[in-house]
Amino acid sequence: MKSSDIDQELFTESYCKVCSAQLISESQRVAHYESRKHASKVRLYYMLHPIDGGCPAKKLRSENGSDGDSVDKNKCCTLCNMSFTSAVVAESHYQGKIHAKRLKLLLGEQPALKATGLKRSYTCNICNVTLNSIEQYHAHLKGSKHQT
Repeated sequence: MKSSDIDQELFTESYCKVCSAQLISESQRVAHYESRKHASKVRLYYMLHPIDGGCPAKKLRSENGSDGDSVDKNKCCTLCNMSFTSAVVAESHYQGKIHAKRLKLLLGEQPALKATGLKRSYTCNICNVTLNSIEQYHAHLKGSKHQT
């Protein structure tokens, strides 16, 4: 089965199978398919269901915690769809940022933002205004609207 055939099955005009989302209107469909949440779930879906014959797809653990077809973790990471030539290379991968990020994504955690000390938005509670940068916030504090 080709990738385009799979895509047509997963993403229809009225339903997104990856997200289990019912899409009623054109605007809702566009908003859904362009959303970050959808993109994240699609990436995860393709990581877990490779179509290129790479590492086998990650088997979801049953409730007792056992894997049906166990894969040697020194040869293949099913989460990242990577093969390794040695245990040292595998260990390096498992300690790396990419694997950790995908593991967090799988567990439903949001990846941590880089610790730059900057916030994404700044709020002046007095004026009930939200600003996008520290520069805008400082300019607002000096401005006539805030001073009155």
